[in-house]
Amino acid sequence: MPIADFTSSAIIDQLTHVLSALSAEDRKKEINKTKAVYAFEVTNAGGKKHYFVVDLKQAGKVTDGATEAEAAQGQPKPDISIAISDDTFIKISEGKTTAAGEFMSGKVKIKGNMMLGMKLEPILKRFKSLAETLPPPSPAAAAVIASSSETPTQEIVVKGYNGSLVIAQILRAFGSDDAKREAILKKTNAIFQVDLNGPEGIKSWVLNLKPGATASDLVMPGTAAQNKKTAGATLILSDADFVDLASGKLTGQSAFMGGKLKSKGNIMLALKLESVLKAIKGPVAKL
Repeated sequence: MPIADFTSSAIIDQLTHVLSALSAEDRKKEINKTKAVYAFEVTNAGGKKHYFVVDLKQAGKVTDGATEAEAAQGQPKPDISIAISDDTFIKISEGKTTAAGEFMSGKVKIKGNMMLGMKLEPILKRFKSLAETLPPPSPAAAAVIASSSETPTQEIVVKGYNGSLVIAQILRAFGSDDAKREAILKKTNAIFQVDLNGPEGIKSWVLNLKPGATASDLVMPGTAAQNKKTAGATLILSDADFVDLASGKLTGQSAFMGGKLKSKGNIMLALKLESVLKAIKGPVAKL
């Protein structure tokens, strides 16, 4: 969502839209082309500052904030920090000037890996080309972009399925923290397919909770077969019951005994998923 008095926020919105719209496989490819985290301190004509962090190294996530700390929440440590004016950022994105030239003139300040600063223009150009091949953000996607620090990719969050927000919360909780993610993966060591019955029938997601899973393939929309994974357990339940399971209002055992939860595969794995949901327990927003 454009930020008042910061024209260059449209550049960040474009990056967010592309990362949100790409499939998990294509997003991973884009991340592998860059393998870096960029932090931007943008100053507008009135002297006001706004901060952005673009993760093109792990989860492919974009965050922003009025302070540096706010923008950095839930993100890996930046490999490069760029202090730039709103106007200069626009000119670089439009190809009217170069990051190297503006750095030499003192209009751009860089901390960290200087070579990554030279890659900024190709990255912006590449994402601009990708954006031209994608449909514009839907209202649902716009909401994702507007709260990019709290919500991951558009394809994971499905309108009308509040359980998808729980699944997205798993990615938020473990996607950007390698140590935290690996600890929960070692405890769980399983791949789940979650089938939620909602307003448009069954929607499926894969939770790849096996050691070695990365932020890019931790959570995937679609079935295990579509994602070329083998699920140890497929859990089938209503969207509302999944939300209750995540909030603690319902236990896996009572859901199974009461017929609310059906499972294909190892039912004992359902108890492991319940422990994961407890680890990310918090209020669930509604779509």
